[in-house]
Formats: sequence, C-alpha cells, structure tokens
Amino acid sequence: MVKNKSKTIHNGSNSFSASFDGADDGVNQVAVTLGEQHLCASPRSVHAPTPTTAGVNGMDTKQSHCLVIYTGGTFGMVPDENGVLHPSSGFLEKKINEMDEFKFENMPRVTVSEWMDPIDSSDMCPNDWGKIAYEIEAKYWDYDGFVVLQGTDTMAYTASALSFMLEYLGKPVVISGAMIPLHFPHSDARRNLIMSVMCATSLAIPEVCIYSNNKLLRGNRTTKVANMSVDAFHSPNFPSLAVTGVEAIVDQPLILPYPRSRFRVFADLSTNICVFHLVPGFDDECIEAFIERHNATKSKGECKRKALVFALYGTGNAPLCKHGFLRLVQLAIESGIPVTITSQCVQGRTQLDTYATGVNLLNMGVITSLDMTIEACVAKLGYLMGKGFEGKELKVKMETDLRGELSIVDAVANGEEMSRTRQYRKTVVRNFASH
Repeated sequence: MVKNKSKTIHNGSNSFSASFDGADDGVNQVAVTLGEQHLCASPRSVHAPTPTTAGVNGMDTKQSHCLVIYTGGTFGMVPDENGVLHPSSGFLEKKINEMDEFKFENMPRVTVSEWMDPIDSSDMCPNDWGKIAYEIEAKYWDYDGFVVLQGTDTMAYTASALSFMLEYLGKPVVISGAMIPLHFPHSDARRNLIMSVMCATSLAIPEVCIYSNNKLLRGNRTTKVANMSVDAFHSPNFPSLAVTGVEAIVDQPLILPYPRSRFRVFADLSTNICVFHLVPGFDDECIEAFIERHNATKSKGECKRKALVFALYGTGNAPLCKHGFLRLVQLAIESGIPVTITSQCVQGRTQLDTYATGVNLLNMGVITSLDMTIEACVAKLGYLMGKGFEGKELKVKMETDLRGELSIVDAVANGEEMSRTRQYRKTVVRNFASH
C-alpha cells in the first residue's frame, strides 16, 4: 500500500472543453467525463481546449481534475549544505501551492499525492510500478487525468511497464520529471509540470505518455538519450504524439483508440530477466552460468521462470565464428528459457533474416524485438511471462503490437515519419493555454 498524503488545490470555476470533427469509422466512441463536460474520442481529430465559463445554459460546470503522483526524483530534490541533492518530503506540494500558474481560472484542479518517502529513480523497481498502478486504479474514476513525477533515469522503464500494467486504459497518464530541480530558478521542472497537467486533462489521449521538453511521447516508445541536456528523451522509431509550443500540435491519427473493456491493473510481472549487451571478444561463461543456475534450480523444483535478452550488433547480428554463443542460445531455448534478440542501435529495427547469423538465430526459435526499445522489450516480456505465456505463444505475443510499442509499418520503423508527410494528419490545438 502506498503511503501518501493528498491535498487539493482549488482554483476558479472554469474548465477546458474539446470538440471533435471525426466521423465514426468503426471504433466505438467512448465518453470520458470532465466534470459535466465530455471528451468523446473518435480516431480522427480533437480541436483546441478552450476556456469555458461557469453557468453555461444556467448550469454550473466543474473543472477538470488532475491527480499528480510524486514518487521522488530530481524534480523535487533540494541541495544540502554541501550542495548534494536529496529527495525532500513535502517540498513539491508546497511549491505547487505557491505557483501562480495553477491559480488561473481555466486551469484544472490539481491534487498532489506525495509518497511519504520519495525515492531516487535508480531505486525504482517493479513493486513501485505496482504502487503507482494501484493508486491510479483506486482513484481512476475520481480524476480526468493523471501525472506521475519521478526521476528521469528509469522513467522510460516506468512508462513502458505502466503501458502494459494499466489494461484498457481510457484516460491520459503523463509521466514527467526534470533534469534540473524545481528548487532552482532555471529549472525545466516548472514547464514540464504545468504542461503535463494540461495534457493530462485536456487532450483525448488514452495512453501512458512521457512529457519532456515540449514533446508528448508514447511512453513505451521512449528512451533516455542524454544526461546533460533538458532534451533528454527521444522516441527514435515513432513520432511525437504532440508537440507543445505557442500552439499544441497533436498527431491524432497516431493516438491509440479508446478501449472497449473496463479498466483494470495487472501487476504480477516476471522479474527474472537478464539483459546481455554483447561486445567483441566477450566470454561465454557468464551466459553459461545463468543457464546452469536455471537448470540446477529446475531440477530441484525451485525454478522461477527466467528469460534472456541479447542486445546484439546492427540488425541483430552475432559473430558466426563464435560457435559457443550460438550453442548457448540453443541450450537456453531447449532449457525453457525464452531468448529475445534486440539491437544495440537506438534507431531502426531487429531484422534477423538479412544475414546468416540472424537466420541461424531465427531457426533456433528466438524472439525478435522488431523496433521496440530495450525498455519496452523488457517490460513487455515481464508482463507476458507474468500472465503465463511461454514457448511459441510467448513469441507470437512478443512480436505482436499490444500497446503501440512496435511498428506494423516498415516505413515508420525505418525512420520515415509518415504522419508528417501530410499536413491534414495533424490537428493544431490553438489557444491551448490562453487565459
């Protein structure tokens, strides 16, 4: 159970509204209540959120309401007397209460749920993902959108994991953080927080997203690429869902459709997954030890299901002359350990039918990650194994798009941002932050 404390920030009586011009083309339209207003999702387009005054047609309209879950990270850290940054309990709630931006009448209401013991994101683990997921589940019908604040180092892992754990998600969940603490005047935290709240409450995006440096990215497509820049997150194989500047530009056709089933959480992830990043001249012993340990515990009836992920060269190539590696891959599969092949390249996809080494691996029955990030690949593997999938069924599920984590069109995977080639595929959201 998450220990937290909550406080609601009360503002004026206005709210965002949105209108849609998309025709129903086979996807059920689902209404998500924003007070007494509704966002009705069709797969086509969403227009600008605009301030609406209270008392329309003689009726009071309620503000949209956002839950901000603060888990820790650089965002709310403060320096000690030696300048070393540490998590600070209560700091974020105090700062948000002081922020004039949330006092505008057309801004959403914000409730802060702060973990009693904020953590560095390096300490974030699957149990913590479960805490976040279950808190969203417990408060799902009380809020119009959710913002999760955490450290940036493992943010892409959190976003990828939550995208699978939050099944049939029908509301925005925006994960954000900061490279510079809110404590400092030049911080990127302030805008990230404000825009995350606005995206979570005014855009019809029923997905787990990451907001960073004016970009709203699909969470399970995102990876951290920089540690000394505020432009720390990229989505190398998929376009941004939205870009916020003077206007907000939403690539609405890329947004996942609203679910047809009731929201639920699955948090029983398998965690016995080992990732090997191969380098030239590597020794096979560590891989062999992993397999031997698995077989030893299996013979005693104590074995937990394990999986291997190999980050190989280029499109998924391994050295042909290193017969020991190929032998161990075959041994792992025969021992019931699923083996997934991914690439060390950030952009592009794993394509094992191009070179002889890849074909050898395919013939052994390995799983190919296609254009998934390593974060998404590991999260998806843990999710599916936790649900009991194994063997060929696991391979089929891993190579099937479940949450928008992999491309079904080669052109997207090859870096061609198809949606950017035709202007009509974009929706320009004007007056996104007009006051």
